Amino acid sequence: MRGYQLILFGVVTFMLLTGCTTSRQNKDAITLSETLKTASSNPSFFKADRKISFEDKDIFILVEGSQCTEQPHGNSPATMLITHDMPAYVNNGTIILNGWSLRYLNGDRQVRSLRADILHSKLVTGGNRPPTLVFEVEGELGDQNRNDAYEFCIYYTGLGYNSASIDARIEGDYNGIESQTLQVDSAGPIATLESHWQDGTLKSSDSIAVLPRGFDFQYENEFECELRMPPCRWEDPTDHHLRQIAYSLFQVDASPNPNNYPHWITQTIFKDDSIHTHWVKTRTALIGGNSIKLRTNVLPLNPRAGKTNICRNGVGGTVDTSTFTINELPFDYAIPILTGWNLDYECSDQNVQRAGIWIHDIRFNPANSTLEYKLSSILRDKDGAPGFNTAHRISVLGFNRLSIPSVVEQAHPELKIRIRKPVDSYDTYLPDDDTNVLY
Repeated sequence: MRGYQLILFGVVTFMLLTGCTTSRQNKDAITLSETLKTASSNPSFFKADRKISFEDKDIFILVEGSQCTEQPHGNSPATMLITHDMPAYVNNGTIILNGWSLRYLNGDRQVRSLRADILHSKLVTGGNRPPTLVFEVEGELGDQNRNDAYEFCIYYTGLGYNSASIDARIEGDYNGIESQTLQVDSAGPIATLESHWQDGTLKSSDSIAVLPRGFDFQYENEFECELRMPPCRWEDPTDHHLRQIAYSLFQVDASPNPNNYPHWITQTIFKDDSIHTHWVKTRTALIGGNSIKLRTNVLPLNPRAGKTNICRNGVGGTVDTSTFTINELPFDYAIPILTGWNLDYECSDQNVQRAGIWIHDIRFNPANSTLEYKLSSILRDKDGAPGFNTAHRISVLGFNRLSIPSVVEQAHPELKIRIRKPVDSYDTYLPDDDTNVLY
C-alpha cells in the first residue's frame, strides 16, 4: 500500500475511533461517512459486492455483501473499512459476520494463524447524508515466517430498521464483546469460551440474540526446528498442517438474560492430526428487545483424529455450493446467521492453499414465511486432494413489528369492542354485559 493510502487509512481509523463518543447527529459523523466512502473506493480493495436481500419500505431492510483485499506480506493483518448505505428511515442497525475466505496467493503453506474479525461497527446518521453502516474488518493467514502474500474476503449481512416500528436495541456494537482463552494441548481439541455482558440497557424481560462478529486462532510459540534462516530458537513462532477448523456458538433460546446478565458459550477446534496449544479469541454483539425472536440451532463439534482410508483424491479443490430452505417461520422478518461451521480434510492433515465458508444470496418471502440461502465452502491445498468435509448450522434471527392500536382504541381506550358477523332472521343476539358491539 502506498504512502498516501496509509495516511488516509490512519486518518479514517482515528475518526472512526473518536466517532463512537459523539452524537449521531454530530456534524463530524457526516464527515466520517463521506470520508469512509472515499476509503472504500481505494484501489487496494477489490471484488466488492453489495445488494438488498429484502426490504419492507419505511420499516426494515436486509442487505448483504462481500469485499476482498490482498496483503503482500503475512507479518500484518489485512484490514478493510467497509460502508453500506441504508435508507433514510433507518435509525438503528448493525452488521453480522456471515462468512469468510482466506487464500495464500503463492502455493500452499502450513498455518500459524487464521482470523476473520469485525473489529468495529457503527451506524452513522445525521445531516444530508443517508444512514451508513460503517465497519472495520481484519483477516489474517500466516505461517511460521509470516512473509507470504494472501487474500482475505469477508461476507457480511447488515440489517437496518425504524425503531418506531421495531423494538430492538444493539449492545456491544462498536467494539464487539471479546472472549479469549489459551487451549493447552492436554485439555483436548475442543476449546470452550464463556462470554458475559453486564453493560447497556438490556432487561431481563428482553428477548436476546447473539450475533457472531469474528474469530481468531493462533498457535502458541514453542520449540520447532526447521531448515530456515535464522536458526531455530526456543519459543519460536510455530506453524502446523491443518486437519480441522470449526466454530459453534451455543444459545439455548432468545432469552438468555437472567438478572440482566446475558451469558453464552462458543466452542472451537483448530488442529492438525495432533493437538497443539493455541490461542482462541471470539467476538460477538447482542441485539435485544420485545421485537426480537430466535430459532436456535447448534453444531456439535466432532474432532477428527488420525489418518483414515477414506480419501477422495479424484475430487475436491473446488468451492462447494448448496441451497437451503427454512419453512414456516413465525416472524415478520427473518435473517439467517451462520452460528456453526466445520471444515476438515478427509483422511489426514495437509498444507492450506485456501479455506473458507460463507452464506449468500439470502431470500426471505414474508408471504409464505420462507427463508432461502446458499452456502459455499472450500478447504484445499495446492493440488486439491484429498477432498474435504463441510458442515454448518444456521440460527434464524426474527423480528416482529410492534402492534399498533386501532383508531377506535386510540380515540376511546375505555371501549371494549366485540366484532360479530351480521345476524339473520333466525338468530338473536343479546350481549351478556355492557360491551359495545360492532356488526
